[in-house]
Amino acid sequence: MKKVRVVIQSRLSSTRLPAKGVLPVAGMPSVVLCALRAANTGLDVIVATSTEPSDDLTVAVLREAGISYLRGSLNNVLDRFCLVTQDLMADDIVVRLTADNLFPDGGFIEGLIKQFIDRKLSYLGTQSPIDGLPYGLSAEVFYVEALRQANNLVTTSSDREHVTPWIKRTYGTNNYISSANIVNFAQLRCTIDTFQDYLTVNKVFSLIKNPIAEKWTHLCGILEGVSYKDNFQIPCRLKNNLLQSELTLGTAQLGLNYGIANNSGLPSVDEAVDMIRYAIDHGLTHIDSARAYGEAESRIGKALIGGYAERVDVITKLDPLLKSFSLNSALCLHKAVDASVFRSCRELRSGTIDTILLHRWEERYIQGGEIWQRLVDLKGEGVIKILGVSVQTPEEALQALAEPEVNHIQLPFNILDWRWKKKEVDKAILRRGDVVVHARSTLLQGLLVNRSVDATLPNTPKELALELEQNLDILVHDLQRYNRTDLCLAYVRAQTWIDSLVVGAETMVQLKENITMFQNPPLTVDECATVENILTGAPVELLDPSKW
Repeated sequence: MKKVRVVIQSRLSSTRLPAKGVLPVAGMPSVVLCALRAANTGLDVIVATSTEPSDDLTVAVLREAGISYLRGSLNNVLDRFCLVTQDLMADDIVVRLTADNLFPDGGFIEGLIKQFIDRKLSYLGTQSPIDGLPYGLSAEVFYVEALRQANNLVTTSSDREHVTPWIKRTYGTNNYISSANIVNFAQLRCTIDTFQDYLTVNKVFSLIKNPIAEKWTHLCGILEGVSYKDNFQIPCRLKNNLLQSELTLGTAQLGLNYGIANNSGLPSVDEAVDMIRYAIDHGLTHIDSARAYGEAESRIGKALIGGYAERVDVITKLDPLLKSFSLNSALCLHKAVDASVFRSCRELRSGTIDTILLHRWEERYIQGGEIWQRLVDLKGEGVIKILGVSVQTPEEALQALAEPEVNHIQLPFNILDWRWKKKEVDKAILRRGDVVVHARSTLLQGLLVNRSVDATLPNTPKELALELEQNLDILVHDLQRYNRTDLCLAYVRAQTWIDSLVVGAETMVQLKENITMFQNPPLTVDECATVENILTGAPVELLDPSKW
């Protein structure tokens, strides 16, 4: 009969939330609660901590609670796991947990083990959001033999710190398939990685009578109530196995005095940081920026300190390089690209960039494509994770979709803009399922929602402007939307070929209003048809802010 051992890795020297393993939850240190929950069906549980003096406190609380432990290398966690399992046979089973995740209980672990055995796997793990579980309700299962193979063969410090990368590369990443009704839980966080996380998890456990025995499914239900009780959450979609919030925070207004309808000016650094963190705390998964957005990248970098960087992806744009047309050397262009990319890294306080876009599509062809080639090279070197482009026209979008390395497109689209469907860009995008599409200018920098007394819209005849204003108000009434903002956002959100809307905000009040609007449902297919029957197409000179 195969033995099963649950190994919980724990250390107190966390940089984001020091000593989180001994923070009290339900009247006991969190590492103790984690171990007791994992063992609540009788499983063999051992905590693997480090020999660092800082973990003397971990050992003290574990010893007092009667929980088994073993100490090993701080950074070579793989070796720690081998020490903890050295008495087991090669075909015995190991379950890996981390002490900052208190939701897994014995029932959850046993379900994972059963699936591991039934599916005849060598590795099985959770992977939020693909499995629908909250971020932090996680575990991995593998054989002792695979653990020992990894310990003998891996050479990188990263593989040793994270224990299972070699095992997953060798035996495949097989995802846990939950049988529970957890469709809406993937947006939630139940890990303890920041102080806000701690407050949330502590609140959940304060609402139950028996924190050690409570089932994980019930905890998820409470977590959903706690997360949504006082704060709206931005709805998310699953795209390419990653969560994508329907709202992406645009940061031009956080770095520049930006926008034709901007009446507030540039917010202070502290205000910008608070807005970014507020959005992330409410489910934001992506932030949009650019080298050309003044102080935006620097402010984002400051906001992402303290655990926020792990909760959101940043999309930024290359410094516009049209001025480099005069450069006749590929080397000069490469250096200009490097200067932009690594300046973004510095401002964002990161060694890599999640997604970088060409700020203008025509830069793709400068000097025979040298700018783009340099970006492709940097992606190959691991500096950039995803490449994409910002386009202005349907023609540019279609050209970009023909580029295999393009996996992200940002384009202007709003309730008045019929160009994209006329050119069948929407159909072309749906054929490229690997491309994420973000829509900007959904409110035309506020012009579509700020009523004009004299119906003045840039580059638009007064009669047409008046007609558009009146029809927008009619649609708000007939479709029972809250206001024009709600109508405009709901229409763009209804487009299945668009994954997220880039919407900026100048103040916290405005940001909260935007998030509130995303609580309302998108338009239905029939309602979109009604919009398209009533609103006449607007001139390109209005739809493209660069022409104002």
